Amino acid sequence: MKKILFLFLLLPFLAQSQILFSESFVVIFDSTKHFKGSVAPSLEIKTQKQLYVEITNRADMAFRFKNHGITVANKFELTRDGSETILSGGFIYGKFKTFYDNPFVLEHYAQHQWAEARGLDRKIAIGSNVRYKLLKTQKGGAFAGIGPFYEYELWNYRGVPDDRLPLNTTSISMREWKLNVYLSTKRELSEKIRFEGSVYFQDGFNDLFSEPRWAGAIAFSYSFTKNIAFGVNLQTIYDFNPIVPVDKLWLNTFSALEVTF
Repeated sequence: MKKILFLFLLLPFLAQSQILFSESFVVIFDSTKHFKGSVAPSLEIKTQKQLYVEITNRADMAFRFKNHGITVANKFELTRDGSETILSGGFIYGKFKTFYDNPFVLEHYAQHQWAEARGLDRKIAIGSNVRYKLLKTQKGGAFAGIGPFYEYELWNYRGVPDDRLPLNTTSISMREWKLNVYLSTKRELSEKIRFEGSVYFQDGFNDLFSEPRWAGAIAFSYSFTKNIAFGVNLQTIYDFNPIVPVDKLWLNTFSALEVTF
């Protein structure tokens, strides 16, 4: 299984939309465990300019050694639009954590992503968070994080409805320092049912709270065995001021059979 996941990581899996739901990636709660991973093929339906049906595969891994941790994740999306099959996007994400003997964790991350269907040609972001453990039990935990990040985005007008297209459709880029805030929880509701939820807030330091980007995600999974589970997910992003006039609200629902190891 490790060899299979390694092959997935070699592919150019580079974004869902503008926010990666990083709190949905695998987490090692047991400090005695040093490795955890998952791979999940899925079928997705997205609200874009047109209805897109996608076959995707996501893989993520977490490593823990001494008081440090590394998370690596990526996603591959193959989109079918009517009779045409296109590669719509994906992402690659890495995070490095340092654990302390208190509720705080320092984490640094970098991501590279694109979403052709929405018009996000590419996005690069690097940042750091201070993560705080609000609650932790044997069945889950709740966490909060805050920190700055630098964001570069390049957009085209592929995802803009025809009635909103301007005369000049040259690609537009944006570079800005922003604030990132998140809350998340993971909990085992029963021996076989698991719940995950997260909320994200992002906005530029120049006009903080004036034109924010909000996002949220919830997921339920049912475990058939120790290593195989079926999950249902809902992800949404609301951007008050998109760089190009795409829909402000972005929705993504998908179900997936997930293999963990």
